[in-house]
Amino acid sequence: MRALIAGVVLSLASSSSVRADACPASTVDIADWPIVRSAKVPGFTLRLPRSFTRDTTAGSSESVPSARWSDTARGRFAMSHLRAGAIPAPLPTLDGTLSMRCDTSIGAAKATIVTYAGSSSGYVVHAQIRWPDGEAVEVHAGAANRAHVELLIAAVRTIRRTGA
Repeated sequence: MRALIAGVVLSLASSSSVRADACPASTVDIADWPIVRSAKVPGFTLRLPRSFTRDTTAGSSESVPSARWSDTARGRFAMSHLRAGAIPAPLPTLDGTLSMRCDTSIGAAKATIVTYAGSSSGYVVHAQIRWPDGEAVEVHAGAANRAHVELLIAAVRTIRRTGA
């Protein structure tokens, strides 16, 4: 009985530290996702599910170069390029059990990924990815359901800077 209780306590302790420190391993198979690029955010690539198409509704008056994609299941994915030295928007403060914040490495970059249940918009994913030279990418994405969130997090993890 003591061994069972100790195992449960150890499991809870390790799962709570995983939520705060490192992203859980992805189970999403991205092998058949195409590599996409955008002229609005040159020098970066990512993989997205084939259901996502480029969203051309964004205006040209944006102060930060951004590219957007969306799919028919109300999924959306926006990636913005921040030059070295630019200050990123603050990540949301988490509260509740339907949220997660994790810090991880993506190639040579350090990333912070935050997910939470939005009020009326389903689920939200925010991420900041910063390379050692200070150049950064921000991601703002949304999904209608939890399964879609897993796809968006997997897409965030595929972002690469060409030449880095």
